[in-house]
Amino acid sequence: MSLKIAMSLKKAINMDSPQLLALLHLSSPALPIGAFAYSSGLESAIELGWVTNEAELQSWLDGMLQGMVHLDIPVLLRLCAARAKQDAEQGQYWSDFLRASRETHELLFEDEQQALALVRLLKGQDLDVSSLPAEPAFMAVYSLAAEHWGLSAQWAALGYMWSWLENQLTVASKTLPLGQTSAQRLLMLLKPVLLAHFATASELDDEQLGWSLPGQVQASCLHETQYSRLFRS
Repeated sequence: MSLKIAMSLKKAINMDSPQLLALLHLSSPALPIGAFAYSSGLESAIELGWVTNEAELQSWLDGMLQGMVHLDIPVLLRLCAARAKQDAEQGQYWSDFLRASRETHELLFEDEQQALALVRLLKGQDLDVSSLPAEPAFMAVYSLAAEHWGLSAQWAALGYMWSWLENQLTVASKTLPLGQTSAQRLLMLLKPVLLAHFATASELDDEQLGWSLPGQVQASCLHETQYSRLFRS
């Protein structure tokens, strides 16, 4: 592990048992927000023949992680910071920024539906959600959940990345001839990649945010009219 990654992770390493449980809770695939129903364009990429084997899947996921750490993750860190400072204006700005960065109908729909599901979950726990931005992005609601469960911004971001990666491999396992051993091998290979990207996300300035992934955008657009599909995006 490089010194840069080690220093970034050292800032988030102090975790007590309640934080660990919060991390496991918020990143669990059993969290009822419907994440399992979305592929974020991967199902279409497989259907189009862009991703046909383990090596191509690894390359696709690496590219997706690069996009995530230049948009979703640094925005989540800023939303958590805005919430800690009770800065509603910044919270609204970054929530709107994230929604505006969803480049297709399906990607925006995925964000909106998971946000609504997480709001319902938090309301069901009698949590006051009035501090959320108007029409909140999923990450805005996720930052509220992290705060509610006493989870630091760094751990919340890392947990989200891991949860997303697991879900993508579940998608691939259902649509490719990819067995459980192959999926676990990819998880092991992508762990250091994920950590390296996470370290990058923690250091970006505001003007460096907002990457576009043309391949994902095209796959997402074509997925809307895909003849047969298992996932909603």
